[in-house]
Amino acid sequence: MLLSYDLALDPDPPQTGRPCLLRLTVRATAPAFCRKITLSLPTGTGAAHFTAAPDAITPRPVRGGEDADQGGGWRLTRADAAGAVTFTALPTRPRGWLLGVTPLTLELAGVTANATPGTATLRIEEETSEDGLTWQTQVTELPLPKFPDGFLFGDLRPEPLMVLNGGHAELTWRGSPAVYTLTWAGEHGGSGGQADVSDVTSWLSPPLRDTTAFRLAARLPGSTAERVLTTLVTVALPHLRTHDLTATGKVRLIGAGHSIEIGRERPHTFQSDTDGLLIGRVQAVAGATPAQMEVTALADGGGQEYRLTFTSDNADSSKIPAETPFDLPVRRGTTITITCRYARPPAGPEPIEPFFSLLWLPYGSTNRIM
Repeated sequence: MLLSYDLALDPDPPQTGRPCLLRLTVRATAPAFCRKITLSLPTGTGAAHFTAAPDAITPRPVRGGEDADQGGGWRLTRADAAGAVTFTALPTRPRGWLLGVTPLTLELAGVTANATPGTATLRIEEETSEDGLTWQTQVTELPLPKFPDGFLFGDLRPEPLMVLNGGHAELTWRGSPAVYTLTWAGEHGGSGGQADVSDVTSWLSPPLRDTTAFRLAARLPGSTAERVLTTLVTVALPHLRTHDLTATGKVRLIGAGHSIEIGRERPHTFQSDTDGLLIGRVQAVAGATPAQMEVTALADGGGQEYRLTFTSDNADSSKIPAETPFDLPVRRGTTITITCRYARPPAGPEPIEPFFSLLWLPYGSTNRIM
């Protein structure tokens, strides 16, 4: 799959006989072209069907993708068939594109869950391409549980969100009577476990040695209805788990990264008090004037170490806009000046500013630069 799908339900979980809202957020982790996204919802009165009243469903306007190079806006069309109702998202242009920062939001309102508890399946079919030339159709499925009217399950949260190595977190939640199973596993291969927490609404974790994901499942006995909530607890200074690690040269600790606020035509100057890396990105708007970022480094004492210009040109609006990334080494005591600007004077007012980003990663220090 080139796209990812995040499904939100309101109420969550849906309750039999009551209308709910289905909100699907669509993203791409890497640039992807898209010609259509089809949602199929099973209709009927059984446990595997979601709604017996498809005529009451109201599709809301698609949000996102309004720019011309993103498809010029998207719309939802409807088709009814035996056992399913289908909604297809189509770009106004023959194709659109998606990124993680430019998602589409598809919403179906008035979706009334039928009277039979259980779990239905939302079928999603996408027609996508990495290059805009070779297209593929792929399918993913998401569970849609239905619980009895009045059922409650939510507010899973840890306290605190971050613990010291070996510390504990208390998880709390709210839920109607059901079978509750909590499972967990460390992010970096740490030991996990499972616990039946049906009779409680709070639980103290064992000692945590690395960042840990928790999964709480609510299951309704006698039906296929199941709803899952997840949360994450971060561990400061976690255990290091690795194999065959050999250092053949100097090893340096990299401190926490700090964003540097910059703007177009406003030079920004700072002096580093430690060695480090300057990581930057510049991205011009599709079909607009190219943008660039100039970085000048003056050594302690005044000698110029380098003067580099990084340019992003997305004049061809038929292609997905690309960014120009870079990383530069910075020595202690170096004075850095960054200037963001257009590569040439634009022909007229630009409706959207180009994107500029800078991140400072110090070696062996968490010192912040302003």
